[in-house]
Amino acid sequence: MQQEADKVRAKVRAKTGGSVDLLVLDLSAGGCMVEFHGSAARPGERVLVTLPGLSALPGELVWAEDGRAGIAFEAPLHETVFDRLKQMLTK
Repeated sequence: MQQEADKVRAKVRAKTGGSVDLLVLDLSAGGCMVEFHGSAARPGERVLVTLPGLSALPGELVWAEDGRAGIAFEAPLHETVFDRLKQMLTK
């Protein structure tokens, strides 16, 4: 959820209760890829994703392998919000 040393982090909370801060590796308007090293969440599970400056976004953990995971947002990010976050990732 915070930005440190030009890295964007997301707070991901699973319906099972646990919450973890994960490094965002890639971002699209429809979802994100995060660094993922084991968690209570499993593919197909609903999650809440909090990105810097935003409220929690509902989504689904779509896949997880090789230390990474993909999360699809329930609704796409607004173009302006996406552009701001993408700029943070490319610094």
